[in-house]
Amino acid sequence: MSLAAPNPAVDEAFINQLRQLTGDRLSLSESVREQHGQDESYHASAPPDVVVYGESTEEISEIVKLCARHGVPVIPYGTGTALEGHVAALQGGVCIDVSYMNEVL
Repeated sequence: MSLAAPNPAVDEAFINQLRQLTGDRLSLSESVREQHGQDESYHASAPPDVVVYGESTEEISEIVKLCARHGVPVIPYGTGTALEGHVAALQGGVCIDVSYMNEVL
């Protein structure tokens, strides 16, 4: 059972702007979204509206700015092994998966 409700701000225009920033590293797939809305806790899955795979600090900064302009929540995602339920997108939003990044600055 999914707890997340789609965020109305994540419309086609928003997705197109996000796709301009990330290209094919954007997923609307139900299975990818479900994976990114579930951690190792007992909480029900609450998937985001969209998952993007960030490759650089600059790119993630631009994604966050876009989300802020549209009032869209941002959910960071590392490996999904946490137990706190912090990846649950209870208000929908954009999950930024940082697994494509290769260093922390």
